[in-house]
Amino acid sequence: MDRDPSTTEARRGPLLGGFVALTAILSVVSIIAMARSLVTMTYLNIQFRSEVDPFSRAVSYYVFYGDGREEFATSAIILAAGTLTTLVGLRFAGLRLGAPATTFFGIWCTSLTLCAIFPTDNSKSITSVSGLIHQIAGASLFVSLPLAALSLAKRLVAQVRWERVARAVRRMAVVAIALAATYLATRLPDVFPGLAIPGMLDGRGISGLVQRALFGVEMLMLMALAIHLLRVTLGVARERRTPARAEVAG
Repeated sequence: MDRDPSTTEARRGPLLGGFVALTAILSVVSIIAMARSLVTMTYLNIQFRSEVDPFSRAVSYYVFYGDGREEFATSAIILAAGTLTTLVGLRFAGLRLGAPATTFFGIWCTSLTLCAIFPTDNSKSITSVSGLIHQIAGASLFVSLPLAALSLAKRLVAQVRWERVARAVRRMAVVAIALAATYLATRLPDVFPGLAIPGMLDGRGISGLVQRALFGVEMLMLMALAIHLLRVTLGVARERRTPARAEVAG
């Protein structure tokens, strides 16, 4: 069981050893990486809005237009890197991630990297090995992050400094799971062409919109963790300076 930071602070503080500065740097790097990824995806949505319908087509199709492939790959890899730096920062902050969260975050980062390396097929069906890898990785990444967030939130909610953000992350994870299920449902006619689905239940016309909403919620979860990590770290730094100043003044 994780110890409450308030009971361990006298012994070693809520952050491990002298890693306060390093943790702050990692959190800032994470925030910058996630912001960069979000800006890139926003650019793709605006730049290629005529070529890729944001309501019905997935973000993966940007790779077939202009500089879309390079920008898409860059966005995915930077997001994976930002996730990793956040996890390292959390560990330096003395938080145990746990095996389930570590596994799911690993799947998320691996899937992002695979999606960046292996583009999807420019068709409704899978026609290549690259397209197959992309589809499997894409399905994995949208499910793995909400599960990782839920697992992590269970641990963070017991921490005084993290309780509020843990509850927020847990709520966003539940929304993300619902959106992920909805997105997978909208893709069923493409994955199983022979499946008889009534026209009114065919969600392909909004599949792209659902995917972008899901991506947005997942970005919010990661940003919430990185920003709160920075807040906690700065708070600890201030607390450590206060006794020192009082001692000097005394």
